[in-house]
Amino acid sequence: IVMAADERPRVRVEETIKIKIGEAKNLPNSSGRNCFCKVSLDNEQIFRTTTVEKSHSPFFGEEFEFDIPRDFGVLSFQIHESDLFGFRKDQAIGKVIIRRSELHTYNGLDKWHAILPVDTEPEAQGKIRVRLKLQDAYVNKTCYYKLHVKVIEATDLHACQSSGTSDTFASVKLINYTTKNRPEVKRTKVRKKTLNPTFDEEFNFSVTIPLQALDLSSSHEGCYMLSEREGRHSGNKADLGSLRLKINYVEDWVFPSRSYDQLRKLIVNSIDCNPINSSPAAVLGRIVKDKIDAAKSLVKIFLHYDKVVEFLRCVAENEIRHTSDPNTLFRGNSLASKAIDEFMKIYGQHYLHYTLNGIIDEIIEDKKPCEIDPSKLKDSESLESNLSNLQGYVERCFVAITCSAIHCPPLMCELFRYIKEAALRRFPDIEDICFTSVSGFIFLRFFAPALLNPRLFQMRADHGEPLTCRTLTLISKSIQNLGNLGCVQSMKETYMETLNSMFLNDTHISAVKNFLDFISSPHEYNENSGMPLVLKEGIMIKRAQGRRKKFGVKPFRKRYFLLTTEELSYAKEKGSEILCQIPKEDILAVERVEYEAFKMKLMFQIVQPNRPLYVLANNSVEERDWIYVLKKICQKNPNRLELYHPGAFDEKKNSWICCGRAQEVIEGCTQVTSISEADSPDTTMHIKVDVDRELEKVYTLFVNKIEELQNLREEVASNLQKVSDFQLYSRNELQIELTSLNDIIEFCHRHLAEHEDNRTFSRSGSFVSRSGTPQVFDTFGIGDLKVR
Repeated sequence: IVMAADERPRVRVEETIKIKIGEAKNLPNSSGRNCFCKVSLDNEQIFRTTTVEKSHSPFFGEEFEFDIPRDFGVLSFQIHESDLFGFRKDQAIGKVIIRRSELHTYNGLDKWHAILPVDTEPEAQGKIRVRLKLQDAYVNKTCYYKLHVKVIEATDLHACQSSGTSDTFASVKLINYTTKNRPEVKRTKVRKKTLNPTFDEEFNFSVTIPLQALDLSSSHEGCYMLSEREGRHSGNKADLGSLRLKINYVEDWVFPSRSYDQLRKLIVNSIDCNPINSSPAAVLGRIVKDKIDAAKSLVKIFLHYDKVVEFLRCVAENEIRHTSDPNTLFRGNSLASKAIDEFMKIYGQHYLHYTLNGIIDEIIEDKKPCEIDPSKLKDSESLESNLSNLQGYVERCFVAITCSAIHCPPLMCELFRYIKEAALRRFPDIEDICFTSVSGFIFLRFFAPALLNPRLFQMRADHGEPLTCRTLTLISKSIQNLGNLGCVQSMKETYMETLNSMFLNDTHISAVKNFLDFISSPHEYNENSGMPLVLKEGIMIKRAQGRRKKFGVKPFRKRYFLLTTEELSYAKEKGSEILCQIPKEDILAVERVEYEAFKMKLMFQIVQPNRPLYVLANNSVEERDWIYVLKKICQKNPNRLELYHPGAFDEKKNSWICCGRAQEVIEGCTQVTSISEADSPDTTMHIKVDVDRELEKVYTLFVNKIEELQNLREEVASNLQKVSDFQLYSRNELQIELTSLNDIIEFCHRHLAEHEDNRTFSRSGSFVSRSGTPQVFDTFGIGDLKVR
């Protein structure tokens, strides 16, 4: 059956590059090189490593992955020397150039690349459209040939001027390699101040030999990526060292959604397989070497279909059942651990930013020295002062994390509850297993890595300075030790002992346990949950309650507020005597106050049985956060009010400003509000998933292991024949796995044929959507036509 062109499915091609920048070696000698590597598509920087200090062979060891957003000609890696003190600009040492057409030749290879010199001329960038036609003519019965060239337009050129534009012209050179005559060169007029010039100029070249790949009967038009001039670096043979790179280039041919119906059903229904270990999703996790590749796609697919917690619960419980040593729980390279990591990174991103962004920004802006390793201490630094700085930052991070429990996204809390319950069933006699099973994820795989590398979690656009990176590393170590509940296996870094002694105490460990208990429990405030959990604290301004009895006493005072799962209290400052305690049962409503009441913005009220407490927040973010968390506290209160007064009681007029009623203790005049999106800090996110592309990635992982799948099918079928009828459970398990393998292999063969059919068709001239843009790829041989 031959499918007509207009009946074939529209296929889009999505391209991804994953790059590991290893190390550089033998860089030119210079005193104290501080190096970093910058990665660019043409002339657009897309990534930069951290700066490695004082090394001629810097080790970067950084990986990143990105979808190719547009057409490009060159992928470049530039090694720069950085001036840490900012006295001069960063200086380029050299670069590695990989053309797009060469990407597939380096795919999956861990390879050393020679570093080339960097010149002032920018990398070639953009595309040019030209039309060629070879014509014959007769003069005095002699036939000669004329090459007709039309330069139509160019797009996406590099901006050479500070205004962001360029003055552009195109030159056309016809080279005849059979003679030593000088090339014939013609050029267009200059098009000023544009990166997308339209030329529409035509040129004719006389030739004596027909150019072989051209048909005399038709013209040839194509759009071509601009590339560097030949021999651009040939004159400079200086040895600038080499750079170790590993590049993985992936092309996903995404078919219409109906093409994945069978695979979609296999993957989504994996959660209904009993045992889960025999399901298609689990089979994928077993056969791939790098579990994160499988985990990323599976998590996104289940997120799209609102079944991610069910999937993660199944794989987590399966791993817990097969773990004999609680100390190794979720510590290996398993599908469960990688999938939960990926889920937290995607679904918990806003929660992470909300919790840590403020303190990380402060650390980066302050640039305080925090080095406590005596061997790395600078002459101008004091160990005591650095320790004090670091202690302050760790305490700030600790408070931010342990006070964020109420903002932990519900799905994460639900998952942590399943993990805790499964761990308790498996290891009922292990002390603290209910805490360590959860802290292994939220502390060791979420907060600590985010502090260590904020860029990896989209909290910073680029790497900070070495001083900042070192500070974040030390903070991350401390938070990780707290996540281990103080169980530090070995103290290889003795300089951390003093800092650990400040935090690995009963007070801090108890706060960590309360936090872990809260985020792994149902979202209700448990009366018998033990020690109250701190939900929020900070300095705000309160209005004095009751009537003023003394002339000149200020009605507004700064106070330190502390909110726990049991009560709201305030004091003159943190650690001082508590001046007032309001049990959560007495918080009847929390609402904003009208501006007319006090002529102040950011004022809100906490309504109690006798009178409201008026509080002034420092800013709109603080106001929103306090209102949200206080509303969460009182939403289960059976005495919660339905009406409140949005204004204040005017003592002079003896009436409410909002409704004019004369009695101070009286039912409100306005309906109370519920927790709304406007009140809530955005700690969750609406996640958009290209589910067809993720299914295509799953297919690619399967088809790359098709021989292993077939061998596994033969092994399972053989084992099934050996199992006796009395081993009913094993027989059912093997039968489910055999069915999964048969279905997977069947889909792979069918979809592979679909791939081959469409790739063949596309090479014959069909349109393929590449990264969302329809393009046609045509080639023609014209000797050596160079367009500049």
